[in-house]
Amino acid sequence: MRKITVLITGLVFLIGLLSGCTENFNDEVSLRTAPPNIILVMTDDQGYGDLGMHNNPIVQTPQIDQLGAKSHRFTNFHVDPTCSPTRAALMSGKYSMRAGVWHTVMGRHMLSDGHHTLPEILRDAGYDTAMFGKWHLGDNYPFRPQDQGFEHALIHGGGGVGQAPDYWGNDQFDDTYFLNGETKMYEGYVTDIWFNKAIDYIQTKAVDAKPFFVYLSTNAPHIPWRVPEEYIAPYRGLGLGEDMAKFYAMITNLDDNIGQLRAAIRDANIEENTIFIFMTDNGSVLAAKSNGEPASWVSEETKLVIGEEIETLNNHMRGGKASTYDGGHRVPFFISWPAGNLGNAADIEGLTTHVDIVPTLLDLAGIDSTDIDTDGISLVPALRAGVELPDRTMVVTNQRVLHPDPDRPYAVMQGNWRYVHAQQGGGVELFNLATDPGQTSNIIEQHPEKAADMAKAYDAWWLKVTRAGNPTTRPIIGTDAENPMRISAMDWLAPNTEQVPWWPGFGNDKWANGWLGREGDFRLSPWALKVAVTGDYRITLFLHDEPAQKVIPHKFAHLELNGEVKTQVLDDGGVSSTFDVSLKAGELDVRAWFDDGEDTSGQLLAAFYMYLERI
Repeated sequence: MRKITVLITGLVFLIGLLSGCTENFNDEVSLRTAPPNIILVMTDDQGYGDLGMHNNPIVQTPQIDQLGAKSHRFTNFHVDPTCSPTRAALMSGKYSMRAGVWHTVMGRHMLSDGHHTLPEILRDAGYDTAMFGKWHLGDNYPFRPQDQGFEHALIHGGGGVGQAPDYWGNDQFDDTYFLNGETKMYEGYVTDIWFNKAIDYIQTKAVDAKPFFVYLSTNAPHIPWRVPEEYIAPYRGLGLGEDMAKFYAMITNLDDNIGQLRAAIRDANIEENTIFIFMTDNGSVLAAKSNGEPASWVSEETKLVIGEEIETLNNHMRGGKASTYDGGHRVPFFISWPAGNLGNAADIEGLTTHVDIVPTLLDLAGIDSTDIDTDGISLVPALRAGVELPDRTMVVTNQRVLHPDPDRPYAVMQGNWRYVHAQQGGGVELFNLATDPGQTSNIIEQHPEKAADMAKAYDAWWLKVTRAGNPTTRPIIGTDAENPMRISAMDWLAPNTEQVPWWPGFGNDKWANGWLGREGDFRLSPWALKVAVTGDYRITLFLHDEPAQKVIPHKFAHLELNGEVKTQVLDDGGVSSTFDVSLKAGELDVRAWFDDGEDTSGQLLAAFYMYLERI
C-alpha cells in the first residue's frame, strides 16, 4: 500500500512538473509571438560625444551607459544636422527633403502630404500610440502629432520650450503644455513631466492586450539651458563655465529619468517584450558653439581638471550641430529587445541612418511594409544574424533656407569615405575616416576618381529628393479638427532665418535674449494657409500672444488676404484687432501689421500672432 501511495504521489508530482513546464513553454512562446511594445527615446542637441561611454570625461550618464552596454549599438549612425529634418525622416522613413522638411522655421518644418508616418502604420496595425515632449513638425492641423497617427500627445509648441508657438511665458518650470491640442498646466520641471507622464501611460497600457508605441522626445538639452539647481552644482564644482555646467546638468537629469523609465518598465513586467531605442536628433550644440574646437569653449579651470582628455569632449569628431562634418550628424543609436532573438549586445559598424528606423521597426513588429515607400533598409538581418550591412551611399544636407539649394552644405557618405561641402560658397573636401576620424586632412587631390564618383552620387540624390518639387505646406483653417487656429510668426515664409521672430526670449529675468522689445526689426512676411470651407471667418491679430495682453502702440491694423488689404482703427490701449471676413476655399496668403497710416518706414510692427476661426 505504501508503494502504491508513493507511486501515485510521484505521478502527481511529475504531472505537475510537466504542467508547469508546459505553462512556462507557452509563456515563452506567447512572449515571442506577441507584438512587441516600442519605446523610442530621442534627446535634443545631445551629440555622440555627450555620453560617458563615448569618452566624455565630464558628463555623468551612468543609466544611458548601462543601457548602451546591454543594447546593440550602431556606431556609424547618422541623422540630419538639425531638429525638424531628423524628425521628419524618423516619422516617414524618407529623406527629410523628400518628406518636405528642410528647415526648423519658415513653414519648412511641416510634413508634406502623402506620407504614411510610423505612428499611423503602427496604429493601423493595432498599436496604441502616444508621444511626449518635442514634436517640431508643425503646430497646426494637419501637421500636429494627433493628426499624424498619435492617439495621445502631450507636447510643447515649436522647437523649444518658450518659442513663439509654445504657450506664452513657458520657462521649463510649472508650464502650460498641449494635451491632445488643449492647454493644461503641469507642475514641475519639463523633462521630469515628459518622463512621468510617459511612465503613467506605459503603466496603464502594460495591463492591456494591445501593444503600444511611445515616442518620448525631449526638448533637453536644447536651449534655454535650465535645470534644477541640484543638477548644476556638481558641474559648477568642477570649474565649468555656466553654459557647459547647465548643458551637462540637463543631460544628467535626462539620464536619471531614463533610469526611472527603465525601472518602471521592469516593474510592469514588460521589459522582455519591449523594444527600447535611445538616440539623439543631431550633433552636440555645445560643440557647435565652438565651431568644433573644444579647447575654445572650455575654461582654463576645466582644462586643469580634465587635462589631456580635452579633445574627447566631442569624441574626436569635427563639427557640432548644423555642421555637415560628422560631429553634426553622427549620433548614438542603441536598440534592445530581450525577447526578440537579437543575440548578445554588440557594436554594429556599418553605415546606417534615421531612414532605416521605420523599415526596421516594422520588420521587428512583423508588419508588412511592402507598400510602404521608404529610403531606408531593415537592419534586422544585422541585429539577428550578424549579417554585414550592405555598401550604400547616404547623404545629409543642412538647408535652412526658404527654397532648397543644392549648393547648401551637405555630406555624401560611403563607408568610411566622406565627401563634404561644409560651407555655402566654399569648396568640397574628401576624407577617409579609417585614417582620419577627425576629418582634418583633405585628400581630394589624391583621390580625384573617388571624389568624382561621390559628386555624381550627390547629383543623383538631389534629383531624387526634389523630383516631386518642394511645395509649400499650408496649415488648413476652417475644419472641426482645429477651430479656432492659433498661428505664430515662426511660420512666416520669411526671406531668411534672421527675419523669423521664433524665440521671444523668456528668461529667468522674465524677458531676455529674444525678439521682445525689438519687434520693429523684423520684415513683414506672409503666412501661407489653406481654407477648407468657403464661409465666414473671424481673424484676430495680436502683437504678442493673447495671454501677454500687450498694448499695440499704433493707430491702424491691416490685414492682407491674397493681396486685398483691409484696415481698421485700433482702440486706444487695444491689445488686438478683429476682422470678420468671407473666405473662399483654397490657398490663402496672409500678411498682417500695425502702423500709424503714414510713411512709417522703421515703425511698422508685424502681427506676430493670429487667431482664425470659422464662424
